Amino acid sequence: MKANETTLRNLIKGEIQLMVPLYQRPYAWEREQLRRLWSDIEVQAEALAKDQVASHFLGSVVLAPGPDLSPSLSQWVVVDGQQRLTTLLLALCALRDHQAAEDPRSVERINELHLINKYKDGDLRYRLLPTQVDREAFKACIEGYPNSDLDSRVGSAYQFFRTKLIEIDDPADDQDVRRIETVVLDRLSLVHIQVDKDDNAFRIFESINNTGMGLSQVDLIRNYVFMCLPRKSRHVYDTYWLPMQKLLGAKGLDQLMYLVLVLEHGDEAQYKDAYRGHQDLLRATGGSEERIEQYVKDLARRARYLHRILEPNEDNAIDARLRFLNDWKANTVYPVVMRLLELQDQGNATDDEVLEALGYLESFLVRRLIGGVTSGSLNKIFMRVTRQLTGEESVAKVLRTALSAPRLYWSTDEQFRKDIREKAFYWQGRTVQQKLILRRLEESYGSKELVDLSDKKITIEHILPQSPGVDWLKELAGEGDPETLHKELVHTLGNLTLTGYNSELGNMSFGKKKDFLSRSGLVMNQRVAKQERWGKAEITARAEEMADRAIGIWAGPVETGPVGPSRDWSLLHAALAALPPGTWTSYGDLAELIGSHPVPVGAHLAGTRILNAHRVLKSTGEVSDNFRWADEKDERDAYDVLKADGIKFDERGRAEPAQRISAREMAELLGLPGAEDITEADPASSDDIGTISEWEQRFFQQVGEASGPQAAGAVSRLLEWWRDRGGDVQFGRSAGASCAPTIKGLSETLHPIRFYAKTAEVTFGVLKKRVPFKDPELREELRRRINEAPGVDIPAAKLELYPSFPITLLANDEVWDVVVAALDWCAAQAGLNPEQ
Repeated sequence: MKANETTLRNLIKGEIQLMVPLYQRPYAWEREQLRRLWSDIEVQAEALAKDQVASHFLGSVVLAPGPDLSPSLSQWVVVDGQQRLTTLLLALCALRDHQAAEDPRSVERINELHLINKYKDGDLRYRLLPTQVDREAFKACIEGYPNSDLDSRVGSAYQFFRTKLIEIDDPADDQDVRRIETVVLDRLSLVHIQVDKDDNAFRIFESINNTGMGLSQVDLIRNYVFMCLPRKSRHVYDTYWLPMQKLLGAKGLDQLMYLVLVLEHGDEAQYKDAYRGHQDLLRATGGSEERIEQYVKDLARRARYLHRILEPNEDNAIDARLRFLNDWKANTVYPVVMRLLELQDQGNATDDEVLEALGYLESFLVRRLIGGVTSGSLNKIFMRVTRQLTGEESVAKVLRTALSAPRLYWSTDEQFRKDIREKAFYWQGRTVQQKLILRRLEESYGSKELVDLSDKKITIEHILPQSPGVDWLKELAGEGDPETLHKELVHTLGNLTLTGYNSELGNMSFGKKKDFLSRSGLVMNQRVAKQERWGKAEITARAEEMADRAIGIWAGPVETGPVGPSRDWSLLHAALAALPPGTWTSYGDLAELIGSHPVPVGAHLAGTRILNAHRVLKSTGEVSDNFRWADEKDERDAYDVLKADGIKFDERGRAEPAQRISAREMAELLGLPGAEDITEADPASSDDIGTISEWEQRFFQQVGEASGPQAAGAVSRLLEWWRDRGGDVQFGRSAGASCAPTIKGLSETLHPIRFYAKTAEVTFGVLKKRVPFKDPELREELRRRINEAPGVDIPAAKLELYPSFPITLLANDEVWDVVVAALDWCAAQAGLNPEQ
């Protein structure tokens, strides 16, 4: 390379063309960058007015020989610096047009000296030729009709300089604008770096721009693509890339690149590594320009699918489903939908199959939301499901079966009905999602009035109001304690509707509300208006009616009978028996296989005589500190036995990683269904069960024997979560092992829940003597919160006793979430978080 300091005047003098290559991103400067440059220009203009010698370093410009470099034309490819070069030439256009009113010769002077090659035709006429996206807008500025595309960033930058020149133009100073011109041409210092012809211009560009200078993942992918297309770049760009870019825009392209990786690699795809992922795809082409063209062609095809997902405009049933998912903001389902549209396009899925599959996606989302299931794991769920959609079987059947796995919590019809009747729907999900559900229910009545959810007047109305007056409470009193009934009913789906009169309805009596609701165009409101009163019986009856309709709208999972946590360890024993000679596995891998946790796995292995138990190591490949032979008289060294088994160790006593058998590989050895969906644990992650106390090990042995590995794993995860938050755990030392997460309150230690081998006990009998739970209302609130867990029903009569529920319920993630949230709430009521 050759480098020297220069100015804009020297850089663009003579017959020259600086050409921005296809791999560069479009012009990107906005007002913030433009204001900063203008401020620097003004400082230099003031120094010039005072005859001060100064300059401002603007940055570097890296140029490589262009394809048309010849004695008659000095053509160079702009490897780096296109943003500042484009900006400076737009400033010259603005200076030319500003001065033209008083000095018409300035147009010819600036054009011929700095902007155009007078005796060249076509694109060679321009001394700077931006990338295709900006070319027409830039040419318009050069040719003197910039208003044709002021919406572009190029046009906006030109207009910025025109505005600034008007602001600083002082009628009393006839040199102020000329000083600005001088600064732009002569007092902004640039370092000109010239690359030799044989240098790889893209490699230089990448080394400059891939280290934090603001290029997006899409920019880097595009740059890499066209670096790989020396012969076909113009054809591929014009035919595929540019239309795709216009179709999706920058944000949509960014989304597309990630989704393509998900389609190719499933849950191994990483959003932050999209550039590297696409580099790998491009390297797999072996450098063939035909295969790289096909890669871009496939991107463009998938871009059409994404555009249809983002903007479904066709009047058909599939696009109606897509509009629902779009309004729901269900971005996590996009990989699945992309695959469905791709298979449909390829003829591997019929329209009816795709429509049915989209219906299952919608149902999965709706039923989980109404059931209050957290959505944190949806991204991984759908990434894994996408890989299962191959087109070899009905996509609808495959998708429904995959989403019906028990741990994904797609509620059955029975549970769905219960959720509609009892859950506080008003607090589940986002408001727009609640409105979509209510709109679907309204449509099921054959309503002719389409609910426009974009109308801000459409709100969710509580028929029984949130703040009931005396009349409402009197109405409820005939069916039980009015305040308790109100609390149970007010936010349930049976009490909610859509209306445009929310502010008018407020807390008015039901008699007055009926008048408004009867005039509504919505059938569901007209049906409510036919009721004589509105209390528990009516709300419950409406909930049942809506449940009937909801079950008809949103199909449930494939029901294979009740599935509960396994109470035996036979799968673990079978996995260890199947370990091939010379291999080992980890506590974490076994826990992943059987749905447990490393701690109870370790406790079980320590207390049971099992084949190959000694080949279970920490994830680092070391023997656990807790390892003991089942025979207390066995004094063999575990490492010696393992080496005799053919397992290799390094100098630090760590087993060879290549000999490790993962959870997925164990599942494949056993021929388990869905083995490909089992998570591969990171070999570097820690599943070290640590040195646990005698009492903790005894507790988990008893839980594992009485309630099974999944229940023991759920308790272990809960205790791990509590300790991570800084909380403590106490283990009982009586014959019946127990443990309790403890809360150190301001004056006393609390343990709201105690776990035994078969049950989880809520300790109201102790809490009633402790601050702040001496207050019965707080104990009632704790009871209500825990009762939100499926299968848990603690009666109010036990607020001073020790009610319990089966510990096996904790293997249900929804129950686990409820119990964790209840503990968190208790800590907050005690005045401290566990960390404190």
